[in-house]
Amino acid sequence: MTSYRIPNYLRASWLTFPLDDGTSPRVLMPMPGGVDANVAPYAACWWPAVPARIDLEFLFRECRNPDRGLSAEDYATAAAELEVDVPAIQAVAEVETSGEAFDESGRPRILFERHYFHRRTDGRYAATHPRISNARAGGYGKFSAQYGKLEEAYRLAPEAALRAASWGRFQIMGDNFKAAGFASVEAFVLAMTRSEAEHMMAFTRFVKNNKRMLAALRKHDWAAFAAAYNGPGYRKNSYDTKLEAAHQRFSSEAEKAARPAQPGSGKSLP
Repeated sequence: MTSYRIPNYLRASWLTFPLDDGTSPRVLMPMPGGVDANVAPYAACWWPAVPARIDLEFLFRECRNPDRGLSAEDYATAAAELEVDVPAIQAVAEVETSGEAFDESGRPRILFERHYFHRRTDGRYAATHPRISNARAGGYGKFSAQYGKLEEAYRLAPEAALRAASWGRFQIMGDNFKAAGFASVEAFVLAMTRSEAEHMMAFTRFVKNNKRMLAALRKHDWAAFAAAYNGPGYRKNSYDTKLEAAHQRFSSEAEKAARPAQPGSGKSLP
């Protein structure tokens, strides 16, 4: 018999279940969306309430139960904050993660960037760990391999590893945690595990902290936005054309939804 805590239950309450597969080790962090009877509630922007030491081992051991999805209100609030149209934000969200923001284990989707890790660790792991440390970008592999790479890097240099991955719905690099409004990369990652609403707030702060990026988004200058958001190699993946096409589609859908119903288009009365 093994004791463990269930996500979204009181941490102070212990539940005992038999575990046949030997998984679910104990995790001493508050679960996303749950209630911790021993630790004050915390939020991404409330630094005094964030634990001094953030243990992120759960990323490699536990299933999460995050709040998935973004509401129309989430998009509207972000659009008002940035003074852009909602379709512009929808376009970025789709191009960055055209599927789910979380994987099947409830962890934020990531992409591990080996060249970031290489740079952050001065290349000292390049010879012994070539798949996670290389001066050249690329070598991403399958989506299912990303957390394996992150864990390998995390065992060597935790902070550098977290900074070398892009996170969540908007794929913000951990290296940009300060621009996204966080005091540490650990606090940023912890927020990314909680909800897509946190992803949206981080995106809003990140864009707002870059005048060039914000101006490009407001003007729908997709080449300039892609260059600021994805780097100078954006053309290789056609980020600008993908963003433009997604924006046009979302704008058309919004215009169509806003049109008044034409006479005779509804069902006739019995």
